[in-house]
Amino acid sequence: MMKYKYHIIPPAREEFRLAREWYKQQQISGLSNRFAQSVKDCIILILQNPFVYAVRYKNIRIAHTYKFPYSIHFYLENDNIIITAIIFQGRNPLIAQGRIG
Repeated sequence: MMKYKYHIIPPAREEFRLAREWYKQQQISGLSNRFAQSVKDCIILILQNPFVYAVRYKNIRIAHTYKFPYSIHFYLENDNIIITAIIFQGRNPLIAQGRIG
């Protein structure tokens, strides 16, 4: 089994930060932390077997978080997984298409 490393590009980090901030403002105890854990759990699943996720556009694969309506867009580059977007599923996914390295 190949061991992968991952990198989250700055726009995806900012999307994650903004989403987490939005969940903090909802005044539901622990919601922001549950969202963050859901994203981390999804990344762990991607790292375990990125080929489970079908190529959706160009060479980008998309994984969906559990219990939160967010998608993680990523591609493989040798033994690295590059996360290009962590976006709300209600947003236009074309936003992330210009981020492919």
